[in-house]
Amino acid sequence: MVKNMATKYDIHFQPVASGEATGSRIFTFGFRASLKVSGPQALVNRWVKTLMTPKGSNPLDKSEGTAFGRLAGSNISMRSRDIDDVLLLAIEDANDQVRQQDLIGMFPTNERLSNATLLVDQTRTWEDGFEVWVRIVNQAGQVLPTRLMDLADR
Repeated sequence: MVKNMATKYDIHFQPVASGEATGSRIFTFGFRASLKVSGPQALVNRWVKTLMTPKGSNPLDKSEGTAFGRLAGSNISMRSRDIDDVLLLAIEDANDQVRQQDLIGMFPTNERLSNATLLVDQTRTWEDGFEVWVRIVNQAGQVLPTRLMDLADR
């Protein structure tokens, strides 16, 4: 049985030039035609969505997502080295899921995952937290450094 690939119907964010943004809306569907996000950006969007989705939160596929999505509000201190284990396992879990999506979908090589690894785990001494950078490589050989959200204890 082939799983329903929910990413097929996702809305992806696309920055537009400031002159094209009208009104004071944060989100707009004001374009005359749909804009397709393609190439490396489509891979990054799909990978980050998979990483940040809390495991078990999709009622149609409880195996979707990773433990990364549950870090905010968890009892793991952002200053603890235990966070590295959660990050590394979540990255590998996201890699496995995106590779599975690649097998099901018809993606060009610049939208297919070769590998994603933890690039930077930088603890900032002036704050109780850190920032995370991931190195995503597509099957076309392009390296896509991606900064994830800053994680901080509040």
